[in-house]
Amino acid sequence: PEVAGSVTAGLLAPLREVSVAPRLLEVGIGTGRIAVPLAAEGVRVTGIDISSKMLAALRKKRRDIDVLFAEAARPPFREATFDAVLFVHILHLVPDAEATVRAALPLVRPGGVMVRGQEDRPPGSLDERLGDILQRTVREVCGIELEGRERHARGEEAFERAVLESGARLERQRVAEWDRPMTARQVQDGLARKDMSGAWQIPDGAMPELLERLAPLVEAVFGGMDVEAPAARAFDLHIARLP
Repeated sequence: PEVAGSVTAGLLAPLREVSVAPRLLEVGIGTGRIAVPLAAEGVRVTGIDISSKMLAALRKKRRDIDVLFAEAARPPFREATFDAVLFVHILHLVPDAEATVRAALPLVRPGGVMVRGQEDRPPGSLDERLGDILQRTVREVCGIELEGRERHARGEEAFERAVLESGARLERQRVAEWDRPMTARQVQDGLARKDMSGAWQIPDGAMPELLERLAPLVEAVFGGMDVEAPAARAFDLHIARLP
């Protein structure tokens, strides 16, 4: 709850610099993990997504958020409709991140903001070590290179390139830092479910062998399957203030 509160407060600051009751479009609103707390603080939130199941989950939380079933790169709105547009954990998932950002730019009124939120794993963190092990083992078992990190980097570069070319001033703020306890068993179970988008490339047929190969490697990192270790996390905002 403390982390969620810090993220919400970090987002509210630039939004309320634009308007007392800002109108916000969240691209890839999902289940409303970010949007619902903002709406509770008086932000007028509209969201688009292509997942009807996630939008149904959002509806159970709050019914006064306008949602549309729409593609990220083709938002169905008039120009200058919003005070701000928000992207959180979405640009690495869309087919063309730069087209998505450029499609949103005209929707923001002059003087508004474009914001990209991203959870960050510091270099040398537990997540990075586990990612290296997964990357290497997937290469050995499946013969493929996972693209998780590269896709995130491309999304970040696309956002920066598009907003800077529009004449925006870009700044970065770290709004939360925390440790998330996790175990080797949770890592294995999450991979089996393909919780993270980086695992979506792994063929289902290869998953049993992959999990078997990974189990001793992941267990060695933690010192046991059910031994908790802290994973350092942070949440950053990339705020583009439009002319």
